[in-house]
Amino acid sequence: MRLCCFIYAMKLEKALLFNPPVGLYQRGEDRCQAEVDGGSATSLRPPNDLGYIASMLRQIGVTPFIADYPAERKLWSHFEDDLKTIQPDFLVMSITTPTIKDDMKAFSLAKSFNPNIFTIAKGAHFFTCNKEDLKDAVYDVMDAAIVGEAETIINNLILAKRQESDLDKVKGILFKNHTGQIIQTEPESFWTNLDKIPFPARDLLKNHLYTRPDTSEPQATIQTSRGCPSQCIFCLSPLISGMKLRERSVGNIVAELEECVNKYHIRNFFFRADTFTMNKKSVIELCKEIINRKLDIAWVANSRVNTIDEERLTWMKKAGCWLVAFGIESGNDEIQKQIKKGTTQAQAREAVKLCKKLGIKTYGFYLIGFPWETREMIMDTLNLAKELRCNFSEIHIAIPYEGTEFYEIAKDFGIMEDSAVGHNYFSNPAIGTLHVTKDELIDMRKKALRSLYMNPRYIANTLIHIRSIEEVKNYTRYGMRLLKNLMKH
Repeated sequence: MRLCCFIYAMKLEKALLFNPPVGLYQRGEDRCQAEVDGGSATSLRPPNDLGYIASMLRQIGVTPFIADYPAERKLWSHFEDDLKTIQPDFLVMSITTPTIKDDMKAFSLAKSFNPNIFTIAKGAHFFTCNKEDLKDAVYDVMDAAIVGEAETIINNLILAKRQESDLDKVKGILFKNHTGQIIQTEPESFWTNLDKIPFPARDLLKNHLYTRPDTSEPQATIQTSRGCPSQCIFCLSPLISGMKLRERSVGNIVAELEECVNKYHIRNFFFRADTFTMNKKSVIELCKEIINRKLDIAWVANSRVNTIDEERLTWMKKAGCWLVAFGIESGNDEIQKQIKKGTTQAQAREAVKLCKKLGIKTYGFYLIGFPWETREMIMDTLNLAKELRCNFSEIHIAIPYEGTEFYEIAKDFGIMEDSAVGHNYFSNPAIGTLHVTKDELIDMRKKALRSLYMNPRYIANTLIHIRSIEEVKNYTRYGMRLLKNLMKH
């Protein structure tokens, strides 16, 4: 076995880690699979998932390459060129549920180029999908899929392949055996010490492509924790990262921030977590350390409306936080109870009010399209969005992903006619409600966004706070994108 490993090491194995040229989606964050161009104010974030995998592969002597074809506006022809130039031994592709069947074209092209390339897919879809669906011929080109946190599984999978071991001994994967049976192996336990995971390989990323939406400055994503104890029926987080909050140490997070600032000259950040503000003590400790290190950074983070208070926000503001995104979801408290959100309209009002008081911008996220909702209930949500007047607002049409309680409810109600594959939050929902059709949901979303963003008061308030020509350009660009989407039939 040592000789085998030595031969492989001499061969200098290479791996191409990539997002396929199938539209701009938030692929690197498995719980969120939103189409970027279809959103109202969403900006593209870097593929940290591929960066983490690359750093892990380096530990076992594999040379990684990262390509984000959609972000670079590249085509299938560029992917084929990279296959010829790099000649990878392994492919690792990040997929989304809306695009998975189109994504498989990448593996098909790769197998045509070299049948021996070992193809690996990762994405939330594999955690919960009906495994029998993977017997579809379109997946024949996929050698293995990762079911778990990819960076904690990838090396064991590559080593098994390198040593020609049985894949069924590798935890956290699924694959099709020689008889065509789909095999899912024992799960890999979530790592509790996240400090063991190396920083993403940002030297392989084109960091300038991922920018702060208003100023176009490079913006990096920093994963601060994983796991969420909340019980929202629609969310994939408990499935893909567990219900126990797992936090990186403050020192480890700040070390990554310093690397970004000193090595990559990045000073804008998205602090990614299932809920960044969940642990008040950790939030304040991190903010104090950012201030002590004099990092002089700007950042955004997400929060529930019931895990925020003035003390937390005050420290966040001092440490450079300029925007907080809130998962407000519904403006109807009865729906909030049914989706097990655990928050109320009153808490949403207070959270947004606190941010405005401290001069922190807000991004409100709303969800419509749950089975029980009538038009009146949906209007409660849209009216709350108008009342709160967040600086940015997004309205998603809820997707019942397999594995969630929402999916089972939709099936029980008889409104789940299809799987979530191929559907998206904005223009192609998977279901309507018992009272509102899919087309009506799309229409209500568009009308709400028009009333929010084309309101003269909103436009005037936005213009007043613009500080540079670059911001004018970016607001215009996002505005034109939104207008284009709202004009679509």
